[in-house]
Amino acid sequence: MALMNNTVQTIDWNGVRAMVFDMDGTLLNTEQVIIAAASHTLEHLGYAPLPQGYRMPNMFGTAADLMVDVLKERGVPLPAGGHAQAGALFERFYAAQPAGAAPLYDGVLDWLHAAQAQGVALGVCTNKQYALALKGLEAAGILELFSVVTGRDSCGIAKPAPEPLLHTLSQMQVLPQEAVFFGDTHADAGCAHAAGVRFTWFTSGFGTDRVHDFPQALAFADFRELSLATA
Repeated sequence: MALMNNTVQTIDWNGVRAMVFDMDGTLLNTEQVIIAAASHTLEHLGYAPLPQGYRMPNMFGTAADLMVDVLKERGVPLPAGGHAQAGALFERFYAAQPAGAAPLYDGVLDWLHAAQAQGVALGVCTNKQYALALKGLEAAGILELFSVVTGRDSCGIAKPAPEPLLHTLSQMQVLPQEAVFFGDTHADAGCAHAAGVRFTWFTSGFGTDRVHDFPQALAFADFRELSLATA
C-alpha cells in the first residue's frame, strides 16, 4: 500500500509507557482464517462456499459486520436471526479452526520482546470477541506477553469508538498521552484519534486508504523495520 508523502517515518519512544495492538491484520495474519470461517458459514446456511482466491469486502468490522458484507456481496439473504445470527455463526466456525492457522507477521515476536525488555507494558484492543482473542493469542504463543486484552464485548462497544482503547489503558493504568496504538485499518486509526492516543499504522495489514483520514505518528510495513534505540 502506498504511503502518504508526509507520513512521519520515525517516532521518539521516550515516554512511551504502553503499546496497545490491534490483533487481526496487525499481530496476526488472519485473512485465510476469516475467509474460511465465512465460507463455512455460507455452507452451513445452504449456499455455495466462497471461491478460491476470494477477497473479503470488509476486513475491519465486528464478526457480524464481516459476515453480513459477505452475504450482501454474494447476493445471499440474512439468516432468520439476522445480523446477530450471522455473526454468531461466523465466530463459531472461526473458533473451530486449528491452532496456528493464523501466523504472526514477521518481526512481531522480536518487537514485543524488545518493548517488554524496555519496561513497556503491552496490551491488545480488538474488535474480536474477548474469548476468541484469548484463543488466537494463545495459539500464536504470545498471550502471556500482554497484561490486558480487550475484546469488542469487554465494554459493550467496538472500535472505532474510543471506549475500548480507553478501557484498555485504564486497566493498564496508563494515560492516553503515554501510549501508542498499533493498528492496520481506519477503525483503529479513528479509535486512537478519538482516544487521544498516538497511532502507528501497520501498512501490510488489512487497511485501505481510509486510514489517511486520521493522523499517524508512524507508518511502517514490517515490524523488523522498527527500532527502540531511542527508548
